Amino acid sequence: MIAEIFIFELLLIWSYFFIAIKKSFSITTNVIFTIFISNISIITFITTIIMGLVKFDLFFVIVSVSIIMISINYTYDYFKRRYEVYSKKYYLINKIKPVLDCLLILFISFNIYY
Repeated sequence: MIAEIFIFELLLIWSYFFIAIKKSFSITTNVIFTIFISNISIITFITTIIMGLVKFDLFFVIVSVSIIMISINYTYDYFKRRYEVYSKKYYLINKIKPVLDCLLILFISFNIYY
């Protein structure tokens, strides 16, 4: 039972994480990201919720999804604010971000494929 709860929570975190970070990518990488990764994450998120409804209580699933969504959004907002502070302070960070976006997409795609 503990393993099922852990897998359920891990899948929720994994799938909603990619849904939440979608808005941080640039326009060109966002198209690639939306086509390949974000659509799969939305399907995984919905499937995970359905799996949770089959295996667990409705209240547990609602609380788990709410906690995951709120915590990931707050974490994303925190790092976004930190990035904005550092990007104003250090000019080089704005030049590195598109490269890191592409590397992240490449890394995720590679891990999904293999």
